[in-house]
Amino acid sequence: MEINTLFGLPAHPLIVHAAVVLLPLAAIGMIVVAAIPRSRRLYGPIIFGLALAATFAVGLAQQSGESLQENVKETALLEQHTEQGDTVLPWAIAVTLMSALVAAEPYVRDRITKPSPRVVTALLVGGSLIVGIGATWTVIDVGHSGAKSVWTSVSG
Repeated sequence: MEINTLFGLPAHPLIVHAAVVLLPLAAIGMIVVAAIPRSRRLYGPIIFGLALAATFAVGLAQQSGESLQENVKETALLEQHTEQGDTVLPWAIAVTLMSALVAAEPYVRDRITKPSPRVVTALLVGGSLIVGIGATWTVIDVGHSGAKSVWTSVSG
């Protein structure tokens, strides 16, 4: 399935906003829920669903970007943005996997050897911070390069 346009406009600039909003939101939510153990049972599945939606949005953004790339003038900035864009999906998948661990923790806590709750929280928070910060930074960096490639070609 190739997505070229939405509502008569190029699809990529519209779809990419879902990824730009959902992935950092899922990352921040994942970090907060990991840090507050009593919130995991209620909010963990919600954050996991948000991470799934973000990963889906990232995939659609990449696909629509590839379609758009075929119809615009090739520049060095566009090439840089395209290469950087390929780095977002692995981070989105990492957020989804980490949020799955955060969401699953209350349900598997009693079924495994009893580790210290503080150790579990430290591991979940540490992993969430690494993945969440990496994903958020990558989305910001790729978004900036995309905006730069568009506005440089418009103004220059």
